[in-house]
Amino acid sequence: MLSIIRSGPKMVVFGCKNPKDFELFLLSYMQGLKLDIDSALDFAIESSTIVLITEPNKNIARYKDIISSILIPIPFDEFFARMFNLKGYEFVNDCHIAPGIILIRTLGDGDKIIETIKNEYNGKLLTLHESLDEGTYQDTIICFTDKSLDKKINIHDINSKTILVNMTCFNLLKRLRTQVLRFLNEGLIGVEWNEVYIRIYDRYSEYRKHYERLSVVLDNFDLGIILGETWTKDYPRFMMSILVYQVRLFTLKNPKEIKKILLGLEYFENGERLVDLDLIFRNKKISWSDILNKDCKGLDRKQLGLKFREEILNNLDDEMKGKILRLEEDIRKTRI
Repeated sequence: MLSIIRSGPKMVVFGCKNPKDFELFLLSYMQGLKLDIDSALDFAIESSTIVLITEPNKNIARYKDIISSILIPIPFDEFFARMFNLKGYEFVNDCHIAPGIILIRTLGDGDKIIETIKNEYNGKLLTLHESLDEGTYQDTIICFTDKSLDKKINIHDINSKTILVNMTCFNLLKRLRTQVLRFLNEGLIGVEWNEVYIRIYDRYSEYRKHYERLSVVLDNFDLGIILGETWTKDYPRFMMSILVYQVRLFTLKNPKEIKKILLGLEYFENGERLVDLDLIFRNKKISWSDILNKDCKGLDRKQLGLKFREEILNNLDDEMKGKILRLEEDIRKTRI
């Protein structure tokens, strides 16, 4: 599914009289990694914690005040629980939260999306370093990228423009989630969303596993936004109805590109058919023959499906490919 918004790593500032002792504690007991701030942001994921160490009594930590930055590969709440249990607070004189980070995906005219959000929240347009330097615990930094948010975002993937908003990350994220589609559309002037329906039919009724498998591919290939799921009837033959599971998808892709994906997901690696995945666009079912082109010359339906299956697996990372294959193995067991 097209991922549009998510939070970034959490950052916390500790004032210490003996920063080297606290640094050693973090490296020894928290699996910490000492990096400069840019590298810490580069390696961090959404569930990471970045610790910034300063001298005591720095209510607002400027770049020049930071003595050390440590990347901790655990979530914020777990980090503080471990800190308390291991008595890490003994190394700390004071503590305050750094500004939160929110990531927003842009499509089309990114500058227009950024300008709209800045005006909506009366934010300041700054570089990332300026936002980090100026922001406090009451502020949130909105960062923008044209990359998929389902994958790791590196610092060089982030737009040079960020917005510093005087609102806590929790409250701002809550509001943005209800508005982000409108902001996204600001950058898509002249681009039309396509509404398609994917109908899943399996005579062995393993619909949940087929849906999970489909979702992995929709998510990883950034194919659109799922807006609903329901049971409905299909009519493969005159006077014959069957129950199918239907997924409503909004996509910026040509429906024929979606059909290629679906055809590739219909087959096991040995060519055995494991599911029927029909695509409905504007009340018309798109056939496999509708996607034939010169690259597919001479291929029958199965051969074409296996070709697209191979392309799908080749473009997934090892983790997601493994998930697909495990789901297929579970589905295969129901066929025995």
